[in-house]
Amino acid sequence: MARANEVKDRFRARLQEADARSNDFRKKLLEEGARALEPVVGVLNLMAEVLNEEDNVHGSITGLEAKIDQDNFISLCARLRGTDTEQKIKIKYGPELGGSNYISVSGLNQRYNERLMPGAASCAIGRTVGSDIQLDEHRGDELAEVVREVVEDFYAAQIEQRSHFAYAR
Repeated sequence: MARANEVKDRFRARLQEADARSNDFRKKLLEEGARALEPVVGVLNLMAEVLNEEDNVHGSITGLEAKIDQDNFISLCARLRGTDTEQKIKIKYGPELGGSNYISVSGLNQRYNERLMPGAASCAIGRTVGSDIQLDEHRGDELAEVVREVVEDFYAAQIEQRSHFAYAR
């Protein structure tokens, strides 16, 4: 019976070691992801504060909590909710096969995608994979500026449509 206890103890120890390594990896990834996504999350939080002000009737922004998903990506899904429409901006941060980290974003329209990845020079600053744009992890400030424009345009367009002055342009 002593042999059975040794097997169990060894197995428990290995499981605890593996859990500790996994937790350390996830903690480090969350710290790196928070750093890389901080400009974007900061802008979205500021804009959400404006929408949460007492007299605001234009909508809300939710889903700004970054979480580690099952694939070990830091992800958030900002939901822009207006009076009649909704738009989702999905942002992920995580490891690429080559070992470097990147920021992946989807939910922007072509106009904003083009700002992040202009023409043929795009291969030097990012790439597209399906509908996602993958950017170098150091481009968080640039992404934050584009996301700010997306949010402003989303809510301003709703006001213009409701007010029927969109044709005045």
